[in-house]
Amino acid sequence: MTSLHTIDLIAIAAYFAGLIWIGLHVARRERGTGESESFLAADRNMNLVQTTASTAATDLGGGFSIAMGGIGFTLGISGSWLIAISGLSVVLVSFLMVPKVKRWADKVRGLTTGDLFESRFDRRTGTLAAVVIGIAWFTFAGGQIIAGAKLLQATTEMNLTIAVLLSGTVILAYTALGGLKAVIYTDVFQMVVLLFGLLFLAVPIGLYTVGGWGGIVAHFSANPDTASLVDWGAVGWKKALGWFFSIFPVWFISIAAMQRIVAARDEKTARRAFLLTGVPIEWPLFAIGSTLVGLIARMLLPDLSDPEMATPMIIIELLPVGIAGIVIAAYIAAVMSTADSVLMGPVAIFTNDIYRKFLRPNASEQSIVHVARITTLVLGVLSIGMAYLVPNVLQLILYAYTFGAAGLFFPMLGLLFWKRTTARGALWSMLGGGSVAIAWVIFDEPYAIPSSYLGWFVSLPLLVIVSLLTKHSPGEDLDMF
Repeated sequence: MTSLHTIDLIAIAAYFAGLIWIGLHVARRERGTGESESFLAADRNMNLVQTTASTAATDLGGGFSIAMGGIGFTLGISGSWLIAISGLSVVLVSFLMVPKVKRWADKVRGLTTGDLFESRFDRRTGTLAAVVIGIAWFTFAGGQIIAGAKLLQATTEMNLTIAVLLSGTVILAYTALGGLKAVIYTDVFQMVVLLFGLLFLAVPIGLYTVGGWGGIVAHFSANPDTASLVDWGAVGWKKALGWFFSIFPVWFISIAAMQRIVAARDEKTARRAFLLTGVPIEWPLFAIGSTLVGLIARMLLPDLSDPEMATPMIIIELLPVGIAGIVIAAYIAAVMSTADSVLMGPVAIFTNDIYRKFLRPNASEQSIVHVARITTLVLGVLSIGMAYLVPNVLQLILYAYTFGAAGLFFPMLGLLFWKRTTARGALWSMLGGGSVAIAWVIFDEPYAIPSSYLGWFVSLPLLVIVSLLTKHSPGEDLDMF
């Protein structure tokens, strides 16, 4: 089977309709008192399954779910170490960051990264952190929607523009209707279907088809050009180190991580959810399973023009009619689940850090939710438009992501673990590290030094030196952690 059956297409349509129904159901149920807490913080009452599934879906649903099949196809089993690094980051966040942030969030009803920095330092530092991280994550929303649309196009032969409109409409509908709670509910469903379809159907059926791991090893080892595909150490330490520095810091500044910590029922739930996301979900289950699918595709579909289509093509090729459609729908929706999460982050930041703090401090529950819904639609449409039609504008916004990745990591660590960190130290660390990183990008990263790395080399010394040379401002909360 090389294309989806009509039954599969019906399954995809029903799946997407179900996502919209979830958003509508949440919106109807949460009307009235506490509606803004439901929309922006999922009532701070998500259980272990909900928090774990949503945390995992947000990370694995985006680039990883597409990329890992392609990495397995081109690099082989050693590509699984990429997700292992992400898993290590999540595990460390579960021990080092989650308990501190969860206690803070429950104590002061904090919502965003901006709230966190404002609570520890001052409003100026908090606003800068909020704006930078909000713009940075806004960058991803349109790209993730288009990634889902391209999967829809490839598996259904749909026109790309129609696929973008369809996938964008589905995401914006359930996110604008139900907010973070709807996002988390849909993430649970998507993650269960995706992991079941990938790990318990596609991988076993694929291994049976190619003669198990022994068949894979025998096939690729027979040719010196492909022998490295079954070598666990083929990735090399330099590439692995590059992956580490690129991926490891992300969880410490992730707006999606902040939202899941805030939304969890309690500290224990949040800590366990992040730990389970790292081990066993990210590694070894997803890491090894997804690269195995790429290797199986390399054997069964060696002429595949786009390696990143390895996973959806194997699903179509191996799974029964109907089930293939449901798993493809979950695969597409899981890719888009990153879009809804990164979209909810900027929505929360604008609604909480700009509208509620500066524009209308006495806003009612209904007003806050109304503004949040409008912001969801506006930012969603803008992000899709810029990613799809205005690549030059998108490049400018991508600078914000570079700024955030390079400028926020060490101030976050200082906020959490170094009491001597001052508001000025955090502010200049953000500004200096982020600005140097952007300048390095503009000059096309001379000497092949990644911009984020250079930004860290500036950000850390600035944090330490300025903090040691300045005094704490009166508004700083030195005993927060």
